[in-house]
Amino acid sequence: MVRDFPEYAADGSRVWCPVCGIPLEGRSICHQCGWDGVLEHRTRPGRLRPLAWIARLVLSALPVVLLLGGLQRYARTGPGPDLLTTLRWIVSGDDGRAAELATLGRMYEIARAVSRYTLLRLEPPSFEGDWQYQLVPYETAAVRGWYPLLFVMADAKSAPASVRELFAIEPVDGWERPWRIAVLTLGRDEDRSGVPEVTEDLTGGLQSSLFRRGAPDLATGSWLRLRIGSSGPDGRWNTEDDIALIAWIRAERTFRAGTTLQGLEGELKRDFLQGPVFFRITGSRWDLVDTRILGEFRLDLLR
Repeated sequence: MVRDFPEYAADGSRVWCPVCGIPLEGRSICHQCGWDGVLEHRTRPGRLRPLAWIARLVLSALPVVLLLGGLQRYARTGPGPDLLTTLRWIVSGDDGRAAELATLGRMYEIARAVSRYTLLRLEPPSFEGDWQYQLVPYETAAVRGWYPLLFVMADAKSAPASVRELFAIEPVDGWERPWRIAVLTLGRDEDRSGVPEVTEDLTGGLQSSLFRRGAPDLATGSWLRLRIGSSGPDGRWNTEDDIALIAWIRAERTFRAGTTLQGLEGELKRDFLQGPVFFRITGSRWDLVDTRILGEFRLDLLR
């Protein structure tokens, strides 16, 4: 049926009955079929429809956005010791844990690069100006071509940026704040008894690797004591949360008489690949094993 009058009046009410099609003449109830416009609660088409579609789109996309945001935060923080802690980290952050683990990883890599640098050049590097550039060729990723994690390795070229940042040689810590680096050199004939750092570090306990304790023979040869400090989560120095890595590095090599050329070459190659240091960490809630676990988690999540 063709009608020569509009479907809706100016106030949004229907002009004709949608069931039987007769004019309503301002009435809300059709006197022929009994259709009730008040009960139908329909308004003028097009007036609220765009808003309804926008609201529906927002409500539909909200779970997806929250899921993607949660996964991104999860990739940064990594899993916690239990489910509740993991969920809390996803919602409110990990209280600086990821930044602290990056700080530890960078400290350790700097110390190992200094060990390799000193092995080849027979002198410690300078920490003035843009010092990081002279150590980058000696970092583990450059020497070995991969980052050592806990159970696997991450290729230096294809590893995601979230893994590389944990072990990068940078002039800043995980909170993007500059280090405080101090170097102490002990000569071959220098008396160790008057050096408090020697007693302090040997008493505090040193590690030769992530899983093994070991004490250097500081009584013989020349040694380099490297202290890399971070202001910690609060960003203020000389507070309880300051973090430091103290590393003892052999400043010279002594070879035994009768050592063959092949044995000498193998020893130098092994030390250059490993970058041996005796170290201890103070002020941190975590350790280097946690750093490598986070790196492995990020590698597996993005693989």
